[in-house]
Amino acid sequence: MKFFKENDKMPFILVAFGIILYLVLSNLPVVFSGISYVSSVAFPFILGSCVAFIINVPMSFFERKLFYKLKKGKRSLSLIMAIVSIVGVILLVSRLIIPELVDTIFKLSNNIPEYVKEIQALLEKTSMNKPMVHKYVNQITFDWDKISGELITFLQDGATSMLNSTVSAITDVVQFIVSFALGFVFALNALLQKEKLSMQVKKVLVAFLPERVAKYIVRVGRLSNNAFSSFLSGQCLEAVILGCLIFASMKLLGLPYAVLIAVFIGVMSLIPIIGGFIGCWVGVLLIFMVDWKQAIVFIIMFVVVQQFEGNVIYPHVVGNSVGLPAIWVLVAVTIGGNIAGIVGMIFSIPFCSVLYQLFSEIVNKQIKKKNVDIP
Repeated sequence: MKFFKENDKMPFILVAFGIILYLVLSNLPVVFSGISYVSSVAFPFILGSCVAFIINVPMSFFERKLFYKLKKGKRSLSLIMAIVSIVGVILLVSRLIIPELVDTIFKLSNNIPEYVKEIQALLEKTSMNKPMVHKYVNQITFDWDKISGELITFLQDGATSMLNSTVSAITDVVQFIVSFALGFVFALNALLQKEKLSMQVKKVLVAFLPERVAKYIVRVGRLSNNAFSSFLSGQCLEAVILGCLIFASMKLLGLPYAVLIAVFIGVMSLIPIIGGFIGCWVGVLLIFMVDWKQAIVFIIMFVVVQQFEGNVIYPHVVGNSVGLPAIWVLVAVTIGGNIAGIVGMIFSIPFCSVLYQLFSEIVNKQIKKKNVDIP
């Protein structure tokens, strides 16, 4: 009984795969060091690919909506507008956050001694009927001159150890700047001729892979590009809307640090699910330093705005472009966060969306092939 057909290459492929797998497993340290070396060499191009993908979202928008009537120079003008827009947003956010943040830190540093005195007075008042507790409360003192001296000593020791590693730190910074510059140049060239690069990749796939496999890989790439682009543009627009709602609500209620907290929540909401709540608790901490009653008002206001934004605005802005059910969004964010931190949280949703869509197609195809009804 023959298990394989004549001239069948499958046995040789299985044997080769088994040998390669054995060699890889028996030389894992060498394999990992090789992967690390290759990734370090290719880092500028990996970084450039990520930059190109981000820039491509506004660039495609400008090509379709603003310069669609131009026959020449449309790509270059769209690329320039996209870069100017991204840099402008970064500068605007920095202009809104940095002055407010410096002013907030200055105010808090000046008010901390007063806060400590108020807390100590509150503890003394509440512990009057408890002699043992009152005794310990009276023993609590804060020598701010001593604390300042210890802080200066700590900073001096930290500065000494920092100077010892200055050379390596400068080397790392310079290396990153050079890598980013190379990656940025690579991104610009890739964006200016993205159709040509796409065609070259398709030719390579068709030349070395079966036609069916090549078409499937191209289709997966197209799905991935659409999913990531839709998710990124939708999340950015949703972050702007949420930040504006928070700012307007805080101004309406007369809450402090409106600009700082609104911009911070808007930026943090780019992180799916948990980003907005991280921004909320930072806002609660800042407002609590001013007035604890206003902090409670802020929490209630944030919950109301978050519910309105999540149930009314988010479905219309982002909609079903990602196509991933809510429970799998939570799973994707959790796994992505454990693997790659914040970056993993952001990119795990569109990645899992592509996997979910492909797996759903496979499942539906198998059910249709069996021709059975779902019980």
